[in-house]
Amino acid sequence: DGRYDGQGIPLARTGGLHYDGNWNSDKQSINANYKVGSLGVDGRRNTISQNNLPSGVINNTNDQIFDNYIFRQKLDATYQVKLDSTSNLKIAVDGTLKNSKTRNAYDATSLRGNNVLLNSSNRNLTNEGDQRLFNATAFWNKKFKKAGRTVSLNIKQGFNENATDGFLNSVNNFYNTQGVLDSVQNIDQYKTNNSISSVFNSNLAFTEPLIKTLSVVVNYGFDRNHSSSDRQSFNQSLTGEYDVFDPVFSNDYTVESSANHFGAILNYKKDKLVINLGSKAYAVDFRQVDNYTGNTFNRDFLNLFPQASVQYNISKQKGFRFNYRGYNSQPNINQIQPVRVNDDPLNVVLGNPDLDPSFNNRLSLNFNSYKVLTDQHIYLNASYGFTSNAIVNNVVTDAAGKNTYQAFNMSRKSPSSFSLYSSMSRKVNKAGLNVGFGLNANGNTYYNYINSELNMTESYNFSGRLSLRQYKQKKYHFYVSMEPNYSRSQSSLQRQINNNGWGLNSNASFSFTFPGKVQVTSEGNYEFRQKTQSFNQDFDKLIWNTTINKKFFKEENLTFSLSGNDLLNQNVGFSRYASSNFITQNSYTSIKRYFMFSVIWDFNKMGGGAPKQ
Repeated sequence: DGRYDGQGIPLARTGGLHYDGNWNSDKQSINANYKVGSLGVDGRRNTISQNNLPSGVINNTNDQIFDNYIFRQKLDATYQVKLDSTSNLKIAVDGTLKNSKTRNAYDATSLRGNNVLLNSSNRNLTNEGDQRLFNATAFWNKKFKKAGRTVSLNIKQGFNENATDGFLNSVNNFYNTQGVLDSVQNIDQYKTNNSISSVFNSNLAFTEPLIKTLSVVVNYGFDRNHSSSDRQSFNQSLTGEYDVFDPVFSNDYTVESSANHFGAILNYKKDKLVINLGSKAYAVDFRQVDNYTGNTFNRDFLNLFPQASVQYNISKQKGFRFNYRGYNSQPNINQIQPVRVNDDPLNVVLGNPDLDPSFNNRLSLNFNSYKVLTDQHIYLNASYGFTSNAIVNNVVTDAAGKNTYQAFNMSRKSPSSFSLYSSMSRKVNKAGLNVGFGLNANGNTYYNYINSELNMTESYNFSGRLSLRQYKQKKYHFYVSMEPNYSRSQSSLQRQINNNGWGLNSNASFSFTFPGKVQVTSEGNYEFRQKTQSFNQDFDKLIWNTTINKKFFKEENLTFSLSGNDLLNQNVGFSRYASSNFITQNSYTSIKRYFMFSVIWDFNKMGGGAPKQ
């Protein structure tokens, strides 16, 4: 997608031009940018997962090799004008051109609980695409003579056209209960996908003070979305050309939706107390047309977004805040009437046109306190969320290990999540030594059905933190922290095979400034994950980085820098998590040891005395 997420080895080249100017006594200004760049990322990823079923487990291993590239150009401009003393107008436009190439190779195997081979898959996916994007926004606001009375209008228009084509080559082997090859499925297809979308959004807001302590914000908006997607698949003919149309994995859809949204928020403010109460409602019209069959799918629904907050400021440095947010989650088109895609033949999705929206609730409470003289800081936060009528998956895994997913509304149970965070620090001596302490916990509970049996997946993490920090300006600073943690992840279908285990995160850093404007900085991070019943290997790594800086001139605006990153060459990407009925471990290629020399010239640090008048 043009961004680097830490997985793989990146090669990036970027450049750009910038212009900024104003005129007419600074009442008008324009800002323009042109950016060009490419990003290539290649690497490997290994995924090990445990699929918990009522009858036992399936252990999956998937090795992936990826080589992806994108070239992008973007031009944007922003124009602002002060129409008069009470109103302003801001107009922004941007356009982007992208060309991308992706190559992904997968080699996967699945074993039954008794380590007998269940299935194996070898897939190769290649795609090349061109994308064009255009966005335009206009924002106008005006203040009236009456204090607090304002009106604003925001309009957005977006356009996105994407065309890709590529090949899918897949060989899938299935084995009987003795591990003997039973059947083979081969897929060799050429695929094209052309999609266009146009999105319009608008919002008109009006603020009116009712009395000195109470005001109201009301708004109305209209949104419209038009999109089309034409996906075609072709098999090989006897001539070797990909010219045999496959209607099963081809489709042509047009989607139109429009929404009217209304909202109002009351704002109460008196002395140390601030209260906000309000809600927004979206009335949505949705229409989807299958251009192959002529079938039309219509939906009308109402989404609600209530909100409330209470803030009490005990003093300028101490206060409480409570927040509540509620919102609907509408089922997406893939859950209702999915486009049939065979990129992964072992995982198939079925649509459910009877899905209803779910409703999400989130509550949070926090306390913040700071004392300047003792540099004492206390922060406490607690949050809890739950979902009513949640959209979850019913997963059917057959004897060959093939998973079929279909979404449905869970009325019996409510998925939930929570987090508790505490942070306290204080200066303990005249030398400026600061001691910090914290206790944290977070977790979630998720429900779904596996082969018609209810499954509950619980994932929790508990941790504590102790830190020491000291700083003396232009001389030195150091910081050290230790954070032991315990993770608990398990599925109700196979509680005896869990992912419970201990871990440790520790950080240390120091910086010394020597005579001659030389500064040495070093930092290290140690991570440990204990082996579990699901994964039988410990994991640990120590990342050590060091930088030497030398500054020049009186203004110190020229810096030579030499840095060494991951000096011990131990940086390996790693993660473990529980989701649905799967417990998963990922390891992947990441940037390891390298050295860099930099020359930095800061043009903003100007020398000399005050300018002459």
